[in-house]
Amino acid sequence: MAELHGRVSRLPHLRLKASHRLATTLALLVLVTASFAWSDAGDAGGGATRARALPELPRVPKPELPAPTEEQLAELDRRLSRFHAEEHSQRDVARRELLETPQGLVGAIDRRMNELADGRSGDAMRRHLTAVRDKARAAERERMKAEGRRGAVATPDYLDMLVEFASPSDPIWRDLVSVVAMSRMLTHIGTVEAVRELIDVHVRFGELLRVDTQLQLGKLGDRAVAALVETRRHRAEKIARWAERQLDAMGRAIVSEAVQTDDQEVLADVLRAYGRIRDPDAARIVISFANSERAQIREAARQGVAMLGEVGAWQLRDSYENTVGKRPPRDWTWERTARELFAELDRLRLAQVYEAFEDGLQATREGKHEAARLAFDKVLAQSPLFERRAEMAAAYHAYALSAADTQPEQALDALRRAHRVSGSEEEQKRIESLRLTLESSQLLATGVADRVMVERAIELDPSNDRARELAGRMERGEIVSESRVNRYLAAGAIGALALLAIGLISWRRPRAREPEATSEPEVSEPEATGEPTTSEPEAASEPEATSEPEAVSEPEATSEPEATSEPNSDDPAVS
Repeated sequence: MAELHGRVSRLPHLRLKASHRLATTLALLVLVTASFAWSDAGDAGGGATRARALPELPRVPKPELPAPTEEQLAELDRRLSRFHAEEHSQRDVARRELLETPQGLVGAIDRRMNELADGRSGDAMRRHLTAVRDKARAAERERMKAEGRRGAVATPDYLDMLVEFASPSDPIWRDLVSVVAMSRMLTHIGTVEAVRELIDVHVRFGELLRVDTQLQLGKLGDRAVAALVETRRHRAEKIARWAERQLDAMGRAIVSEAVQTDDQEVLADVLRAYGRIRDPDAARIVISFANSERAQIREAARQGVAMLGEVGAWQLRDSYENTVGKRPPRDWTWERTARELFAELDRLRLAQVYEAFEDGLQATREGKHEAARLAFDKVLAQSPLFERRAEMAAAYHAYALSAADTQPEQALDALRRAHRVSGSEEEQKRIESLRLTLESSQLLATGVADRVMVERAIELDPSNDRARELAGRMERGEIVSESRVNRYLAAGAIGALALLAIGLISWRRPRAREPEATSEPEVSEPEATGEPTTSEPEAASEPEATSEPEAVSEPEATSEPEATSEPNSDDPAVS
């Protein structure tokens, strides 16, 4: 009884262990089933790892300029030395040369500008600039007076004044003209890096060149917006307020106004500028451009989001909810939220691209090379940097092989695209070999035998039978004879067309009119034409008939119509 009682008392425990084992088994079964389902879904969609891979945040560009090279410094010094020349013509050449300033000189300009700012007194430069400005204004006033014009005297450009009233022997003038000339170089370059350096001219030299810097920024227009936005967070409050005023004067004080531009490069710089200053008011607008159809704008907006960091966390969560339709988990960091948002935006934007890509793969498996090429062309047109573009190279190569004889131009175009998207070195060699072969065939069709090109094709791909066959035909001279016959046929065709054109022109030329057999009506009016009207020479050439006054004075000689107008029926010419 005691043993039976003990077994009975252990029944609940045994039941609990059995239920626990059953639950564990069911959980394992569910996990295994889910893993298989996930694997199948991944195989259908290109792999589970690929489907769940999140895009990395883009690399944030650094605002620091690279150190200038010795060649760049020497080039800048050569350009500045022309402004210091004694001859006025050399200074004019230097001024015109500003239009050809390369972008790579920005670092060298920064180096030289810092040296001039640290080495000379600003007061001396100010006095010299004031004296030159007075001379220039006086000369302009005299010119206006000579032309009879009145009104306010406009101050000429600072560089024009310094070049016109030069003092090459004065070191203060040389430093001043160098600073102004370098500011003009930065204006002509016009990149965001150059505009930063242009703003630093005002930062380094203060009120001396503030007005001149403002004039140069006005010439730049929208290209100056990004650098001015960054200057709003300058460590010097005076400079920050100055940048605010410049943006306000340009109508670009708020974010919605600053992004209103048709220049894509300017818009990209502005988006990065707002990210760099970590402006929370601009976060929502910057994020809205993260799904732009233009790769340059999309990349710049995502760089701006990466620079905003935690400042844009709430705007990122709101954008994710608006895009996906659900709130992101609370434990996601701003970086995870941004990557998830970008992945979803890419999925929605590239839905048609992936559909066309899958159609191309299906056509490749079925051997429909033309359909595969068209599908992959659509993919590359919408997304040139498609992540799975390397898988298209084999399809393009297969199409080129099938269309090499019937459509050689399209085959060459497909090979160029295959070479661009291919990620395998061996595959690129085969593609390049076939391309060289087709180009050699086209040259041979015109009578040009390029053996080097064919040998290079065989070297890249020894299995290229088409190239070997072409090389054999070259050795036998088949292509040359064919091209010679083709030239003869073309010459004969041109000659036949020329003869046909000559015959057509001759047939369409109007025929000349034959002379009439009847007498002209002027025969009855000898006084008007002065020609004889009868066949008797004595009637027209006898001088006595016209010189006697009696013949003129008699009315019967001039008024009798029968003597002049009545035709003679016996005259054969009249009949």
